[in-house]
Parts: sequence; C-alpha cells; structure tokens
Amino acid sequence: MNILHITDIHFGPYHWQVDDGLIIDRINNFAPDIILNTGDLTSDSLSEEFRQARDFLAKLECKNIVSIMGNHDKYSKRSHEMFREYIYDGDFVKPKDVTKLSKKKVFINSKTAILQDYFTEINYLREFEIKGKKILVICVETSQYQDDDGRVEPQILDALSDEIAKRQFDQALLLTHHSVLSTDECPLINSQRVVDFIHKNQIQASFCGHTHELEMVEVKDLVRGTKFRQFMCGSLSSLNIPRESNMFCTYENFGSQNEIITVTRILPTDSGVEFNQTIIGG
Repeated sequence: MNILHITDIHFGPYHWQVDDGLIIDRINNFAPDIILNTGDLTSDSLSEEFRQARDFLAKLECKNIVSIMGNHDKYSKRSHEMFREYIYDGDFVKPKDVTKLSKKKVFINSKTAILQDYFTEINYLREFEIKGKKILVICVETSQYQDDDGRVEPQILDALSDEIAKRQFDQALLLTHHSVLSTDECPLINSQRVVDFIHKNQIQASFCGHTHELEMVEVKDLVRGTKFRQFMCGSLSSLNIPRESNMFCTYENFGSQNEIITVTRILPTDSGVEFNQTIIGG
C-alpha cells in the first residue's frame, strides 16, 4: 500500500500564492493508493475556503481520500455543516453517553442557533480494500470550537472503540489534527486518552499535522507490550512557515519490510516551485 500524507492546506489568507497545479501534478505522479489529509483545510472556516479545498482535493487522482477537521476549520458555528457539504458527508459517530460529555460544544444549543445539525463533531471510520488488505482509517476530532488547543471527547472514543470491535481489518490507521505525542503552544490537552485508545484498538500508526513541522516517531508501551508510529507532516501550502518548508510525505509499501518514506519539500522559486526529496527509510 502506498500512502500520501498532506495537511494544513489553509485555503484563505494563510494559503500561499504559488500555483497549486504544480503540487497537484507532483502528487498525482506518485499515484497513491490512499491520501490522508489531516486538517486545517481553511484559514477561517469560511464557506469559500471549504469550496476551494474541495476543488483542490477533486483534482487529486486518487479514489481513496480521507480528510478530517483542524482547529482553523472549527472557527464557525457552521463548520460541521460546511465539512459535510464540501468535504465528506458520512455517518459520524456520536457519543456513547451524552450525559457524560466533558468537551465543550459537542452539541450546539438548539435554542440559540438555527442549524441543520446541532452535533458538531467529525468522528468516523472508513474501510478500504487495497492490494488484498483490509484497511481501517479512524478519524478522531481533536479540534474545539473557536479554540486552537486540542481536546478529545472520551465518550466518542468509547463509541469509536465499540465500532472498531465490530470490524475485521489488516491495518488500522488513525487520523488526528493535533499530535498525540508532541506538544507546542496549542497542544492536545488530554492526549493520553488518545494514546490509550491507540493501544487498546491495535492501531499501527497515527497521522497528524497542526504544528507545520515534520516529526516521525515510534513508541512502545512496556506495560502492554504494544507499539505504534506517529507521522507528523509539515504544511502543504501555508504562507507563513518559520520553522519548516512546505511539504508532503509519501510511504511506499507502508508497514512492510520494503517500506520507503520520502519527504518532498516544496520551495517557491521565481519561476514556480522546486521539489527537494529526502528518503528516510528504504
């Protein structure tokens, strides 16, 4: 299985002014089996920004594209509606027990806003068969309404665990926007909840963005005897990236002994862009 990971596209005022067609052509040349898009599709969660993100994703030549929300996508009361309209309208997992919610704005008060749907969380499962293997992609909402810090809702993790237990799969991959292992100025506050969720459900790898920096790590739990890898990619097309260049990451033969990880950095030039590749494994 060949995976391509993109994140933090940031359509709107944070999106760079370079020709996106050059990136699209480069991504399509890789011919990925699946594209994982880990959030911040927009700058300010505006309808036009979601539409631009949809149009960009539609030009990627891959039938298996999975996207999640980032903190910038959650600035509007209608963010979840726009995600459904422009990005993905699936069956989203609801909390196991709504009387025990700890995360704010999982539901918006129906008495103070007129919306199509008052449930704001984007948590869901996608199943794919790729090269004879069953792949389960688990999408967990770490973003909060109008807050750059991340937080997960334990009642939703419990509901997701119940759904995962009903399925058979060869590989399980987790998508979050915030990192479950690293921290920055706007961290995932209750990240240990997600780490426990990963070990409990035998998830082999997690993918994230948010910090606009590159990091790839492997963690082993000495008590449980389980381990997983986290792959954090830098922004694909952000205008302001002081610590790292724009990039996307590819994983050929993911999870096999022949795995090759390539980081493709994207550097603007006077005539367009320049692509620099770094091979991490192989």
